[in-house]
Amino acid sequence: MLNVAFCDDDRNFLHNVEKEAKKIFETLKVKSSIDLFTDANLLIEKFEQYNPYYHIIFLDIDMPFNGKEVARKLRLIDHQFKLVFITSFDQEVLNTFQFNVSDFLPKLLLEEHLFSVIQRVVNAVNEENPQNQIFEVNIQDDDIITIKIPLNDIIYIESVNRKSYLHTKRETYLLHGYKFTELVAHYINFNFVDIHRTCIVNIKYIFSIGGIEVRLDNGTILPLSRRKRQNVVDKFIENICEVNIC
Repeated sequence: MLNVAFCDDDRNFLHNVEKEAKKIFETLKVKSSIDLFTDANLLIEKFEQYNPYYHIIFLDIDMPFNGKEVARKLRLIDHQFKLVFITSFDQEVLNTFQFNVSDFLPKLLLEEHLFSVIQRVVNAVNEENPQNQIFEVNIQDDDIITIKIPLNDIIYIESVNRKSYLHTKRETYLLHGYKFTELVAHYINFNFVDIHRTCIVNIKYIFSIGGIEVRLDNGTILPLSRRKRQNVVDKFIENICEVNIC
């Protein structure tokens, strides 16, 4: 669950942006809770009490009570949250680097930029706060244990002889009681791509894509279905663009 705050002195703008933001979080399949503030002091007070802790704060830089001063006070409380400045003036961008700003949302171009801004900051939050995944795995002597793995540490999942294997940055695990088709359906929503009927890969670990194979950053070569190739290429390029803000 991501806790998100929007702070702006324009109530109509707040209600409009809340409606659009909810749609975007739903599209991204991200559970979120959104709070609206016209009083920056109340935002500071709630955040100071961590009630709740906001992962992302959208803050109008042009408010009468000085958005920069509000940002300074928020940063004194916490350095980890993602700060997005809402602004109508491009020149303000150059005067805000000291506040560790994650992104900027042009107020007059809300419909054009809101989706990409939210997508980028959500990805940034996830990168820094990887979601732990819970698995039951088989170990020696057929013992079954429950483990937790950060989502970002999962490189790929494959099916071999009807058994599902979880390949992580540290080691490989034999999963217990999972259908590979169910794993595909679940992780395809978490930046994994379906490269073959027997394998899904975390897109961030793909180094290159050939005609019938995919090479990972660690040198592993995996089979690539020809009919899935174009989708894999599209996802690969899309991921690079997100990281580098194409």
